[in-house]
Order: sequence, then structure tokens, then C-alpha cells
Amino acid sequence: MKISIEWLRDYVDINESPEKLKEDLSMAGLLVEGLTEIHGNAVLEVEVTSNRPDCLSQIGVAREVAALYRRPLRLPPVQEQLWISQERVPYDVEINDPDLCPRYVAVVIDGITVGPSPQWMQRRLEAAGMRPLNNVVDITNYVLIEMGHPLHAFDFDVLRRGKIVVARALQGDVMRTLDGVDRTLDGEMLMINDGEGPVAIAGVMGGLHSEISTSTSRVLIESAYFQPASIRRTSKKLGLSTEASYRFERGADWDNTIRAAARACRLIEELAGGRIAGSIKDVYPGRKDPVRILLHRRNVSALLGVEVAAEFIESTLQRLDFRLEKKGEDAWQVTCPTYRADMELEADLIEEVARFYGYQNIPVTLPPSKTPGVHSPVYVIENRVRDILAGQGYSEAVNLSFASDADHTEFTPLEGERVAVSNPLTEDTRFMRTTVTPGLLRSARRNFNYGQRRVWLFEIGKVYAAGPDAIPVEHTTLGVLGTGSVAERNWISPAESYTYFHLKGTLSALFQGLRIDSFGFEPTDRVAWLNPADATLITIGEEAVGVCGSLAPAIEEKYKLKQPVYVAEIDFERISHHAFPPVQYRSLPKYPAVERDISIVVSRELPYKKICEGIRGLGISELLELELVDVYEGDKIPPGKVSLSLRLKFLDRERTLTVDRVQGFIDTVTSYLINNHNAGLRSI
Repeated sequence: MKISIEWLRDYVDINESPEKLKEDLSMAGLLVEGLTEIHGNAVLEVEVTSNRPDCLSQIGVAREVAALYRRPLRLPPVQEQLWISQERVPYDVEINDPDLCPRYVAVVIDGITVGPSPQWMQRRLEAAGMRPLNNVVDITNYVLIEMGHPLHAFDFDVLRRGKIVVARALQGDVMRTLDGVDRTLDGEMLMINDGEGPVAIAGVMGGLHSEISTSTSRVLIESAYFQPASIRRTSKKLGLSTEASYRFERGADWDNTIRAAARACRLIEELAGGRIAGSIKDVYPGRKDPVRILLHRRNVSALLGVEVAAEFIESTLQRLDFRLEKKGEDAWQVTCPTYRADMELEADLIEEVARFYGYQNIPVTLPPSKTPGVHSPVYVIENRVRDILAGQGYSEAVNLSFASDADHTEFTPLEGERVAVSNPLTEDTRFMRTTVTPGLLRSARRNFNYGQRRVWLFEIGKVYAAGPDAIPVEHTTLGVLGTGSVAERNWISPAESYTYFHLKGTLSALFQGLRIDSFGFEPTDRVAWLNPADATLITIGEEAVGVCGSLAPAIEEKYKLKQPVYVAEIDFERISHHAFPPVQYRSLPKYPAVERDISIVVSRELPYKKICEGIRGLGISELLELELVDVYEGDKIPPGKVSLSLRLKFLDRERTLTVDRVQGFIDTVTSYLINNHNAGLRSI
């Protein structure tokens, strides 16, 4: 909003420099972003927030200045006599949809001579960013900038049947607006009609048919109040934003309609030779009362953190045109001015007191607390995961929670349906994401494009799915991605490439860091976007908590990755339930452990997990650890077979293990492997 200081002086005395005025208004909560000069006059560029439509005018800002400097406010002169005993031009006004137009004021003026407006008015309109057209239209724009209330002038002689009807449009109707564009209307748009059809889109723009021309001699001045949400919907649907709609959709002053019309009548009489020919009509089917709020001084002090005198509260609000009625010792019933559309709660009144008390005068204090703050359980686990993965060389990624249609079809989740966004910004943001993997892949590809081939990333983020009764639910998910080399190549060793087993090792270290012992990895064919050769289901006990593996070739081709990429996706909430079980301590063993290695030849299709489960199921309580130390395929190994070297560690906490006992354990294990898995023994 551009505010001319020269124009501002019509309403309030200003002795301060433009720079001082800019600073003082900003400190009082009315942000002045810039100070420019137009036609030799200083102009303030004020950033008006959506909750302060009263400041979208010269008088609105003048009211703030008057309250700030404790100076009187001068309102401009208006036409006092808005009715005549004998009407020369009879007309009628009807409101068919009072829910969208609670009040409509009109007056007819004749004897008008349309021509250029005076230079002083043109300069002021240009300073406000508006283009002068003719004296009648310029007057309506002048009053809009001056008082903040939009007006519209119709050529009365083209209004059919001398009538105004305010009603919703007929679905599919077409009307040509002042900008020469044919607008298709719908049944929710409010229209201004004459006796036969639409002549203006209420609160947005007039029609070309009824515009003011050089031959116009009689005009009907419209000054109305329209329901803000209706104007906002219409403006958005038509893609048409005007100075009028900008103010109406934020909330105009329903009690200022007559005064705005009277101001326009006064200026038309002075500058266009007009006089009232049809008395003012005020159609007001349901009166709106001003907002009344009970204000307590103790709440002012409690919310601001400082003691504010009752006299200061009263004087501040009275300067802003609030009416106060005492209610007890330190309370007031406050009647808010109708132009303050932002007044709803007691806190809104307290904010007005704070603005003029000075935010800079309120000391900075921490709120009192009776108990020390503690981290939430989720925070603790998330940060532990971050520490573990960052310690292994991974970097955290943060991606958007939106997804395209392709993200869902290519990375179909194991369970749950996707959630559509009601009003997406782009095609790529039509849905809420059901997986974090596509975002990690795009991050990896961006790194590849910049020549960075070693990419290790993780992300802790939300994914979304349709829950019961189609109500969206969100879950926290952990995604991990690894590709490229494991370590930088140097003169002593070549660079080792990241493989599935590096990803598996990362996840194993993660679970161990969370004190989760019963995790496992099982082959799966349920994940279409993973390579079947190493697609794995991650389990904790009997519960599936995630998947991992390399990307399917088709996905790698589509994303043009040009190198193997390994990913894992884990339900963070499920692993959180297993994290950090109570710690159980045991004394250090008094007797030494014994290690034995055995090498077996088994079918290549036999899962190593099945071998481990079978050996641990033999009930050898002294078996402390079981480790795979070598895998060999080659000479002397039959086709379809593989040699596995196992290291078994035994410990008895009560006595020393003898050679015979250890050999007995080995014989039991060997017998199991031969009888149950057709294993052959190899000498080590």
C-alpha cells in the first residue's frame, strides 16, 4: 500500500521527517518497507498484513499516526443531505442473497459532466499506483484510497428498468467485464444485476456495458458490504484481482457504506457538477453489531509480562476509537470499531496495548518452569540413529513429502493406499509420499550430475497412507542409500565398491547401537522395485520392519544411475518399540572360551540363516558365538555347491572346557549338518 505523506497531512498534523515517520510506524507494528518520492512528494510503502484491512487507506494510516503521536484526526467533508423530498430519478434496490451481501447502499446523481479530474487528484492517484481515467471514475478510486471502502459508478441510463438486483449468477452465464474479457460465471458468484441481467461482478469488477463514458450524465453510486469469503472465491475462480476485491476479501467496514457514498457525492458535486437526483437507499436486511470483548487488566499484564497501568490501557484504546465501559475494578467492556475486522479475542485488544506500549520496552524473560525439560523418547531414538549413521559416513537428506503418480506406481508400498492432495501445486506433488526411496534416488542422481559418485545418504521422514474410513495417517520411516566406493582409492589399495553386504553391515551396526538383538534378514520376492537377486526382508523377531537390497534394473535404467545403488527402507516406529531394552549385566567369565573352525560344502541355494538357526537349535548352551569367516567357490568345489568356513566359540562359566567336551560339541554340529543339509566336510 502506497501512502502519500502530503495526502496524509489532510487528516493529521505531521511534523516528523519521512524517515522518522517510517521508523515510528514500523515500531508500532505497521511495517513500512520503503520510502520513495513521486511527483516530489514522499510516499511510504506500507506492508499491510491480511488482518488489518483498515490500514489499506490514507485515513486508516492517518488514524494510526494520530494515535501514535496523540494528535487529533480530521475526517474529510461529506455530503450531509443524501435524500431529497421529490426524486427526479426513481429507482429500486433489491438484495436476493443477503448471506453474501448483508448491506447495499446506492444513490443516483444527475447533471454530471464527465471530463478529466483536477491535477491534484490525478497526482494523488498516481502516487497510490492508480491510473486516472475521468473525474467520476477517479472520484470512486480516490474515495477507495482515502477511506478504504470500494465504490462503483454505473451509467444509470443503461441500467434496464432503473433497478439494481443483488443475486447469485446463473450457472454458465457470460458477462464482459471492464477489461474487455468475457467471464464465464457459476452459481456461487455474487452479481450486481439491473432489471434484466448482470452488470457487474460484485466486489470485483464492473461490466463493460454500464461503464462511465463521456456521454454519461446520470450515475448510480454503489457502496456495499460483501461477504469476504465470497469475494475471495470469485476472485480466485476468475483469476481476477482488483483494488476493490483486495479490500473486500479482507473485510471492509459494513458501517462505512453511507459515509463513503456521502464522500463521493460531495466530490462529484464539486468536481463534476452533479447533484442528488435519487435519494440514498440503504438496504440492510440483517443488522450487524460491533464486536464486544471483555478486557481484564490482569490478563494484559500476564500476557505481556509487564505491569501496564489502567490509565494507559484506557487512553490507548480510546485513541484507536474503541469505546470502553468500566466493569469492576480493573476490567472493561470494549466495543470495537466496525472497521477493525481483526478484533475477535481479548488477546487482540492486548496486542493493541502492546503495540503502543512498545515491544522494545517489554523485557525479555524466560517462562517459569516447575520441572526440568526432558527429551521425548522419539527425539532420543532419532538422534541415536543419526549419530550411528553419521558415524559410519552417511549424510542426512531432507526431501519433500509430496510425490508424483510415478513414485507410487514404481515404488508400491507393501501396505496402504496413497493419499491425494486436494489442491496440488504441480503434477509432481499430486500425492503424499508412501516411501522415502524416490527422494533419496533423486538426491543421489543430483550428486552424480555434479560428478560425486560416492553417495551415502539417510533420511528420517514421514510417509502417508489412507487409514480406516479413508482418513490419512502418517508414519515415520528411515531410508538408507549407499553407492560408489567404500573408501577412497590410494597407492596401497584400490577402491572397494559398495555392495549389498556393506548395506547389511550398516543396518546390523544400527540395530546393535539401538540394543536390538533379534534382528534378521530373509530373502523376499514381495518388493517389485528391488533386484530379486538380493531383495531382503528385515525382521525383528517374527515382525517384518523393512526391506533392503539393490534397485531393480528397470528402476536403475529409468533414473539413469549408471552404477549399482543399494537402498533400505525401515518402519521407524516399529523398530522404536524394540529399541533400548533394559540392560542386563553379567560378570566377566572366570574360564577361557574355546574356538573351533569347521569347513563344510553345502548347496549354494541353502540360506546361511537356516544353517545358523539349525545349529543354535541344537541346545548347546555353551555355544557363545557362531560366525561365518569364509566363503569359497572354485577348484575342487562341485558345481552348485559352496564352501563355508564357520567359527564356533564355546564358553562354560562354571568350569574349564575340556578337549573332549569341545569335540563332542563339534561332532554334534557336524552330524546335524551332514544329516539335515547333506553337508560334506573339508579339511581346513
